[in-house]
Amino acid sequence: MRALPSPGRGALIPACLVALALAGALPGAQSQKSAATDVRVGIVLGNAPAATDEPTAMQTARCLKSFELYKSGGVNKLLVTGGFTRDYISEARMMKIALVTYGVAPDDVLEEELAATTIENGVFAARMFDARGWPKTATIVSQAFHLPRAGGNYKQQGFQVQDGVAADAPAPGDFAAVVDSTHDVLAKAEPSDLIVVYEPYASTDPMPWPTPQLARRLRIAAALYHRKIAPNVVLYNDRYTRGAVNLATMMKIGLISLGVPAANVKAVARGEYRRLVEVAKAYAGTSAIMVTTATGGEALAPDAAPKWKVVFVE
Repeated sequence: MRALPSPGRGALIPACLVALALAGALPGAQSQKSAATDVRVGIVLGNAPAATDEPTAMQTARCLKSFELYKSGGVNKLLVTGGFTRDYISEARMMKIALVTYGVAPDDVLEEELAATTIENGVFAARMFDARGWPKTATIVSQAFHLPRAGGNYKQQGFQVQDGVAADAPAPGDFAAVVDSTHDVLAKAEPSDLIVVYEPYASTDPMPWPTPQLARRLRIAAALYHRKIAPNVVLYNDRYTRGAVNLATMMKIGLISLGVPAANVKAVARGEYRRLVEVAKAYAGTSAIMVTTATGGEALAPDAAPKWKVVFVE
């Protein structure tokens, strides 16, 4: 006659598994819970741009406040919200370009590109939090006049919020934290007519926001402008790049977010000049500091622009 299995030992195994699951101690459960608990999110409310490629001063102030919170450790994720209220570049994408230009890691900036109103900002942000299992606590970044209404919209979606009060518009000194004013380029720079930023990006992938290298070059160009080394900036990329947004246009958004006025920035349109040498000819007789990569600098023959000084920044 076959012996029956002991009921005590067999029952213990599923009972232990149930207990572990309830306690969140099964493999992966605790780490997922910890990851969600460790998320500290700043939600940056969008503002309708001044033009397709021009963020407003109000939006820039919100990005500066968000960067301050991120650098101080008050938040470790930023959710930028705002749809396509002006044209083909969303408010959210403009703000991500600005924040990545400042130095925020792209993976730490999430985009919500559907909302057309503050109410929708809250609705779509709630969906994103729910999808990630994040607790609905956040710092809402906007101007003081906007935060009471915005906070009410988010509370209706189950959020606990605190205010991240941005200035109504940035003061000149507010950009000191985001421009690169210590690079050797500034120490050696002489007054010029132009600052030229040339991006020779030639990948099979689009560049939706600046690479770390390009972000650094933009921060240096902005510092040159703020130091009054040159009054105007020209932005140029090779005539064909992948993606909906021309890289010069993207760079313009980054520079305006670094405090360079839109009126002082010329973003070369896609296909406007086929080669860098044609840009140099268009500005013949002007002196310029061209900030680019070593590869990019080789595209400009010395006699094409005798008054241009090429500076390599990798």
